[in-house]
Amino acid sequence: MQAVVIGGNDYACFIANGLATLGVDVSIVSTGGVNVKHDQVQILSPSVDSEEDDGEEVGFATAIGKFDSLIDTISNERKGIANLSATTGGSTVIQMLRTKNQCHRYISTLTKSQQLIKDDGVFFGPGKANAHVKYLESLSPQKCTTLIPSSGFGPSTLQTLLENNILFSFKNSNKAIFARGWTMKDFWEEASWPRDSSGTGVRYGFVTEEEEDLDALFRAEQLQMQQRRPDASAERTLDPAEEAELDEQATEDRQNPYVKQIIGVEGLAEHVTSQRKSCVVFVAMRSCRTCKGINPVFTKIAREHGSDLMFAKADATGGAGKALGRQLGVDAVPSFVLFRNGIRYGAVSTSKLPSEKLTKAIVDLEAGKDFDLSLQEDDDD
Repeated sequence: MQAVVIGGNDYACFIANGLATLGVDVSIVSTGGVNVKHDQVQILSPSVDSEEDDGEEVGFATAIGKFDSLIDTISNERKGIANLSATTGGSTVIQMLRTKNQCHRYISTLTKSQQLIKDDGVFFGPGKANAHVKYLESLSPQKCTTLIPSSGFGPSTLQTLLENNILFSFKNSNKAIFARGWTMKDFWEEASWPRDSSGTGVRYGFVTEEEEDLDALFRAEQLQMQQRRPDASAERTLDPAEEAELDEQATEDRQNPYVKQIIGVEGLAEHVTSQRKSCVVFVAMRSCRTCKGINPVFTKIAREHGSDLMFAKADATGGAGKALGRQLGVDAVPSFVLFRNGIRYGAVSTSKLPSEKLTKAIVDLEAGKDFDLSLQEDDDD
């Protein structure tokens, strides 16, 4: 029997270790680091070098070929994009798993908490997700459905797992009920997973109707990002002197005592949203000359501002930066995103500092006023 586990989180690793211990041929697919203990678990990325096509990169499902089951810990294709009629049993992804990979068992372990974060994002979702977990943990065991294990589950499965120390640890404060919630790693991996070029949002690696090579997919994604970004020159190739200059700028940014550096969605959650901070985030890219030109002025504004308002800078370069840009609703740099008590307040796009628009947005933010939507127009002061 062969199974595929999607995700690099602790629960995915627990599943992979458990199945391998029970004698299943397991592959775990993740975009990041995976901490599996069983040495028989094969670790794959969404793209795999094909041995049959002179090292050409193909999706993990194509590389593996046939497998019996797929356990998805970060999404749910039964509620996926491009749903077919009710009689076909799920999305086109599930149909392709059946027809191309002979996989007839698709299991999603996505929790309601994870779904709330996917639906509402890391700014508005955590409150709802955490409240749902607390509600579940407050229930009495009598209100929960009792699952009757299959015959022989104890000696053939449970005992084997216990003897091999296959355990899933969690913090539960000695409560009678454990409810698996959500983690930033789950959200980040699903959000940053590369998509195919069909426009349906299918995660790369799953077989689609018209599968293309990875290079074509990334070229299409980069072209779409450039078309959405007015300052498309930010993606241009840099010469060594420019690279050295940008490295020097990055070092200066890290040492800036007046402007907090935000790295990716996790950094925003750690320093702004979870701390309920009121903040102005300067969204820039390393190779954007306009961003570099106004950077000292932004630092001056931060240094001279007299309130508790936090000033921060976020780099929209690379996969983590683009994911952060999507969460912030930013499609052009330079942009300035404002937060009030950890909640997104509004965004201002301007290529000049000082900026009347940004100044008014900050004044309104601190005065408790609603955001003036006219400030988000792209025209400069």
